[in-house]
Order: sequence, then structure tokens, then C-alpha cells
Amino acid sequence: MKNKYNVCLLLLFCFGFSQAQVTNEGNPKSWDLELESNKALSLPNFNLKSLQAEDAVNDELKNQPYRFGHEHQVSLNFKDGTWNELKNGDRVWLLNIKSQGAKTLNFLFDEYRLPDGAKLYFYNEDKTDLLGAYTSSQNRDDMQFGSWLIDGDNIWIEYFEPANAKFKGQLHISKVVHGYRSVMDIPQLSKALNSSGPCNQDVDCPIGSDFDNLKEELKKSVAMTIVGSSGFCSGSLINNTNNDGAQYFLTANHCLGSSPAGWAFRFNWRSPDPSCSTTTNSTDGDFDQTASGATLLASSAKSDFALLEINAPLSTDWDLVWPGWDRSGDIPDFTVGIHHPSGDIMKVSRDDDSPFKNSRSFGGISNMDNWFLDEWELGVTEPGSSGSPLFDQNGRIVGQLAGGAAACSGTSNNGAFDFYGRFDVSWDYGDTSSSRLQEWLDPTGTGVLVLDQFPSSEIFDNDVALAVDNISDVICGNEAFPVFRIVNEGNEVVTNATLTYQMGTQNEVSVDWSGSLAIGESEEIVSPTLSLSDGNVLVASLEIDGVQDGFPDNNSMTRTIDNFQDATYDTETVILTLVTDEYASETSWEFYDQDGNLLAESQGVLTNLTTYTETFEVDPDSCFEFVILDTYGDGICCGLGNGSYSLETGSGELIFEGGDFGGSESTNFRVSDNLSSIGFDFSSSLSIYPNPASAFVQIEINSNEEFNVELFDMSGKKLYQTQMNGDISIDLNAYATGIYFVKIGNGENSITKKILKQ
Repeated sequence: MKNKYNVCLLLLFCFGFSQAQVTNEGNPKSWDLELESNKALSLPNFNLKSLQAEDAVNDELKNQPYRFGHEHQVSLNFKDGTWNELKNGDRVWLLNIKSQGAKTLNFLFDEYRLPDGAKLYFYNEDKTDLLGAYTSSQNRDDMQFGSWLIDGDNIWIEYFEPANAKFKGQLHISKVVHGYRSVMDIPQLSKALNSSGPCNQDVDCPIGSDFDNLKEELKKSVAMTIVGSSGFCSGSLINNTNNDGAQYFLTANHCLGSSPAGWAFRFNWRSPDPSCSTTTNSTDGDFDQTASGATLLASSAKSDFALLEINAPLSTDWDLVWPGWDRSGDIPDFTVGIHHPSGDIMKVSRDDDSPFKNSRSFGGISNMDNWFLDEWELGVTEPGSSGSPLFDQNGRIVGQLAGGAAACSGTSNNGAFDFYGRFDVSWDYGDTSSSRLQEWLDPTGTGVLVLDQFPSSEIFDNDVALAVDNISDVICGNEAFPVFRIVNEGNEVVTNATLTYQMGTQNEVSVDWSGSLAIGESEEIVSPTLSLSDGNVLVASLEIDGVQDGFPDNNSMTRTIDNFQDATYDTETVILTLVTDEYASETSWEFYDQDGNLLAESQGVLTNLTTYTETFEVDPDSCFEFVILDTYGDGICCGLGNGSYSLETGSGELIFEGGDFGGSESTNFRVSDNLSSIGFDFSSSLSIYPNPASAFVQIEINSNEEFNVELFDMSGKKLYQTQMNGDISIDLNAYATGIYFVKIGNGENSITKKILKQ
């Protein structure tokens, strides 16, 4: 059971809620008692197809909320449920609401006033999702309140009021939102946990030793915000010159679709097992740190900013950070964004190039001032990232996300741009404090151009960090090439350290390092070649010799690597067989290579109840991803026709089959480099070296037979052909650097090997 105020099933931009953090004080009273209740109140049907047609257009945009629910206008209060009086005088009120087919329900109140000791809960019929208790801490002068999403289409609302309450509570529900789209229902994005595209980086993935330690602090500032009744944004706490932890929160002006009095904020939603630009799913985090209700302090479309103040005290147990800022307008060396794309767990993006200043038509004005990022090098943003902070190389905020076209293309980004409202413009544009930042973030008028975070990051005398570069969670091959580096994060010079690492069940390796590193300096220790054949978990640790490390948390790492050991096939072709259902127009498919390049896709509108067959030519020693999409979000089986699909090798070996999915489903697999090597034992007779090669590559076969040798580029174009008996040398000088394939055969058997030209 999810005993929490949970956001695992939210979808895009902006949504709405109330004040203060939710307590978690056990189960509702009714769970231990037999209480009376009225028959469930059923909400009317609505035109879902019409909403989906609108969504098909709006989902492509980053400049407006992503709608996942239909709002039912209602007027419900205590008269619509059932009161039960307990023996001690306490009272329990129950209301059961159903909206057939809903993925989730959530509730908006225009009257919410609870006495001390009263509690409000929301839970589904099978009691697997529980929200609450909401208490008097959510009371506001304007009496607004909103719930989180509750899973299911049959929801109970339970109100407990103690006998000694000083006054009778007030509750009036004005809206019930039928969530018709949920986590796996957006084909392009597959929402909520693991909802964003596979090129996204979880925030705990390494993004470079020059920013990793800053990221460890800054991630504690970012929140996913729920506004209105059908979407969400991102944003960040932000420091002011008083360094007092004032609960200021920076987001985007275009997220202001409703009063922030009804907004909710979720901090520190991060994955304990991060996924780094892979199709491997992130695991959910156990942080449920949620607050509700805010006041709008300032906003402007000129730079698309909004500054809020979160009303209820944020818990000191949450270990939050208020980032600093830079209002100088100086162009950053590089930039980093931390955000919640598509309602997913926290992600990070990095652009290694400097942004440039730009002006564009956006948000109803013709000259919105922004930082223009032409392409991300790591990760992307998506709808739902709007309002998230842009950090410069010093970890200071220089803007917040307004819009753009960046998105995933498989496990790579699509090479498109994003733009962020400029902090320096937000600082003093406009004539009053309601349109600019300076009065709020520099309340005493110090005039400083830059400000660091609050609380300040502690620096220890002795502190080394282990940095591991050039390694991914997914590797298409049997070897990994990590680069281990030592980074001095302490005040004292580091002269000696010991690195220990182990891959799978292989022997543990220790490396002694000596040198001289001042604070902030780093140096490579070793860059080994590690085999993945004996396990795929890499464990490494680093220790300073002779002294106690003041902050050991950054001294070790564990990385689980997926190299498709259980999904590797010997084949030159992959065959797709697709049987459509009764709504084939909703179905499409895409086929990608390991670099995110689209190799093939469905053409036109598919025909109902039809069998399609496609054959894909696949390169050896390569990885691929097949994605099937359904715009309605109900897969192709089994309610409206028994649709299905399968992927098989050329010899008929099954790779995957399915049909019962939501909005999308992905299959990842690898093609080995030992294609068609049947009969003749190439593995023990063939040698190719050096590989990588810069000029010549030598091929040797321990056999008296004559073999045909062919050289191909990545596109399959034949570049060279010859005959060999014993050994041969191929001249690569005329070819560009990159990947090539050499095919060797004797008429009956053949093998294809990959070579790398440096």
C-alpha cells in the first residue's frame, strides 16, 4: 500500500493544491470499524475522444500545461455523505465517489476549514493508495485546498472530527478531476516514474567532475510543482541576500494557470538506482516531501519568470538548499539544468557550450528575453520541465526554462534547442516589486551581482572524491573502459591515495596514487579495460592514505551495467510481425540503433485487423530498440481485437512478443559479432589486430583454406574485397575514422567482425 501523498502518476506542466506538509499518522478510523456509508456517487461520462483530439495537438508544446484529466464541476459537502458517531462522541464522515474508467481521481475544494485534531483522508477501494492525514495545518484564509492524485476510479473520502473539536469543520468540493491518462499513456513520453524519454539522465548520474559536487547540493533545491487541475511544472528554491531561508521559489510565468494558493510542491524525488541515458527504468525514491500552498510575489512575461513564497514551513529534516544566483548577465561557460521532465523522477541536463542572448516571441509578447541553448550534450528537457532552474558553471541560477524543442530520439537527444528566461532581466525589469526580483532577493539593497547558496556548502580539511567517467549503465559490447579520477574537495593538499575497484567476480584491483592536488584539482588514476563476461556490477572506492576523510560519502560508487547478456542474438535480420486491432490508426512503431538514429518506422495509417511483416537488416556487434506506440494508451490487445506483435531473428528465434501495453512499449536487444559462424571454428582460428587500428589491420586465420575478405562501412557499402590464405594486411589509411566491418567467409560459413579506425 502507498501510505503517502504520492505523485507517481502525474503528467506534464501545471496542477493545483493547498497549504503545508501532509502528516502521516496511521490509517483512517473506518479501516478498523464497521461504519455506514451511502451508495457511491457516480460521475457522468464525457467525450473522451474530443479531449484526445485536442491533446494530440497540445502534447507537442512546452509552453502550456499538459492535460491529463477532465474536470467535473460538482457541489459536494457533508450533506452528500454519511456521518457515523462513535461511542466516545468522535464523528466520522464518509463519501464514496466513482468515475468509471478513471486512472486517477483528485479533488479541489473551495471550502476547507478543519479544527485542531480533525483529519481528512483519501483512499481507493482496495486500499492500495492512501493520502493523508490532511489537518488544520492546511487551513488558509481563502479556504482553498486540493488533493494529490489517488489511483483508481472508485475513491473514498473520510473525515474524522474529535468530540472536543472547538468548531465544526467545513468542506465543500468544487471539482473532481477524472484522470484519463496515466503513467504509460503518452506514447512519446510514457509518463511519471520512467515517464521521460530514455536519453534523460537521472540527477544522480555523473555529468562531469567540474560540476558533480555542485549538483549534489543543487538537487536539494528542485521541486515538481502541481498546479491547476491537469498538469505540472518544475522550479527551485532560491536564496536572498539575508541568507535566512525565506521560502522563495522560482518558476515560469507561463505556469501560472491558477492561483498558487492551490499549488503543491514535491522535493527530493530522486531515484536511488539512477538510469543514465538508457532504456533501463529508474527505481522510485522513498522521499515523499510535499508541501502545499504559496503566494505569488512577482512575475513577468518579459523573461517568463514567477517568484512564489511557499506558505507553510518546510521541514528542516528535508535537507533543502537555496541556490545562489548571478544577475550580472555574463555569459556562462556551460550550463546545467535540473528538472522533472514529463512528471518523471528528477533529471539533469548539461550543455557544454555557452548559451547566447536572444529575444523571441513567447508568452504573448514579441520580445521575451532569453538564454538560447542550441543543443544539449547530456539529457534534454521535456514538457513538465518548465520553470526549472538553469545553473552556470559556478552553480548559480541564471534563468528558468521557458520553452524549446529539445526531446529524446531513442537514447540520444534530437539535437534541438531550448530557451530560458534570463535572470538578469527578471532582476529589474518593470516598475514595481510585483514585476521584478530585486526587492525580494536583495531586500536590504546590498547591490551584489552574485550570491552563493544557503546554507553554504561545508568544506572539510581532508576530502577526496572519486569520479568515474566514460562508463554508462548500458554498454553494447563485452568490455567497459572506465576512467577513474581523484578530485580534491578539501582544503589540504592531497599527496597519496588508494583506489580499489572490482568488476563482477573478477579479482579486486588496488592502485596506489601519488601526486599533489590542491583544492578543486583532479587527476586520472587509471583507465583499465574491464571484461563484462564475469558479472556486470562495478564497485570502486577511494581512500586518502594516512588521514581521516572528512566526507566519505563521495569516496565510493557502485554501477550495475546492462550489456544485453540475456538479449543477444546471432542474426543478420530481425523480422517484425504485427497484427493490428480494431483501432489500427492509433498504432505505430519505430526502430532505432544504439545511437538513437531512427532506422525504420511505420508508414501511413495502418489498417484494422491486418497482419504486417517487416524485415530489418541489422549490423553485427550492435544494439537496437524497437518501440511500439498507441495514441489512445490501451495497447493493441485485448479489448478491441486481439492485436499482437513479435520480433524474431532470421532463423525464427523469438526476441519478444506482446500486445497488452499502455501508450508504448520498448524492446532492446543486441546482435552479436559472431554472425553465421557455423561449422568452421572461427573463434579459435581467427585473429584481427591491432583493433582499434590507425593505419593497417592484420587478419590471420590458422587454416589452409582460402577465404573471401570484404570490408564494409556503417551504411553497408562494400569498400574492399580480396582473397586470403593464412594472413593478410588491410590498409585503412584511405578511410575516415569510425567503425567498419570485415566479413570473412569460405563459401559455406562466414563471420563478421567490427573494427575501429582511429
